[in-house]
Amino acid sequence: MFKRMVAGLVFYISVVFLTLFWSLTIILSDLLPEFAKNGRCNRGHAMAAIWGRTMFATIPGWHVNLEGRENIPAKNDPVVMVANHESLVDILVIYFLKMQFRWLSKESVMRIPILGRAMRVCGHIPLKRGDKSSHEAALRASADWLQRGISMFFFPEGTRSETPGQMRPFKVGAFKLSAECGVDVLPIALKGAGKVFRKGATLPDSATVKIKVLPRTRRLEGETYEAYASRVRSTIESALTEMA
Repeated sequence: MFKRMVAGLVFYISVVFLTLFWSLTIILSDLLPEFAKNGRCNRGHAMAAIWGRTMFATIPGWHVNLEGRENIPAKNDPVVMVANHESLVDILVIYFLKMQFRWLSKESVMRIPILGRAMRVCGHIPLKRGDKSSHEAALRASADWLQRGISMFFFPEGTRSETPGQMRPFKVGAFKLSAECGVDVLPIALKGAGKVFRKGATLPDSATVKIKVLPRTRRLEGETYEAYASRVRSTIESALTEMA
């Protein structure tokens, strides 16, 4: 219990300090000249990735094991990334892939002072749950990023799993986006994130988060969006079973 309390203290100090430091750095970086296409957002994302990897590495007992590096796409080869969702720390471990991507965030999170501004500099997209027009706008913005050569990242379950390893049904938005934009889906299996910080917990646990990047796929001829989503979900589910 003592080790958990120490880890918890380090975690909360890291969250506050690193998030404030890197958010302000990202905001200030937006004042610098843009030297390339997507320059400001790419630069902001690169800084955010340092924030995520540093914060994860700072917590005692937290480790990452990455498999499937050969499946990580090359630069300017956009995909729709989809992963199961176990914990709040999922997004931190995705930064270990070291690739450019954008993701959807609750509109309320992007209204948080400093943090929300930094997220907008990085090019992340606000989403208001239950608002059809907001969902449509988010998908249009996602398509725009794909056309500009930047991958999009989704948690198709929509929210975290109640029990780690037991996925909710996948929503079809990410798969429809993939098909309409003519890009592949990149399935990613995350195992252990639900253990390092369990849903409803106030203190972290020690654990290794396993990331497995699976071979990319795309919609088959005649396949419905629901079947497409279900097929990719089964692929991730099988990978999670093997990782256990």
